[in-house]
Amino acid sequence: MHPTPTTRYVIDPREQLKAFRSIDAAGEELLGIYHSHPVSQPYPSPTDRAEAHYPDVVYVLVSVRTAKAEVSAYRIGADDFIRTVALIP
Repeated sequence: MHPTPTTRYVIDPREQLKAFRSIDAAGEELLGIYHSHPVSQPYPSPTDRAEAHYPDVVYVLVSVRTAKAEVSAYRIGADDFIRTVALIP
């Protein structure tokens, strides 16, 4: 857990490497990454954009700022281009 969990998240690099190796070994591919925004809208923050190192995946953001969760999805390109991805319920 990040020291400021309401504004940041972090994954243990060893766990991330382990997950990527497992994905590769199974012949699978990383399709998406998700995290929550506890107090803000489900839109990529400047930090989200700066740390979006996988332009081919969908970033799913869940806002829990209200009683009803809001979910949005995006592709974040290397040029900081943000494209909304439709979610099918």
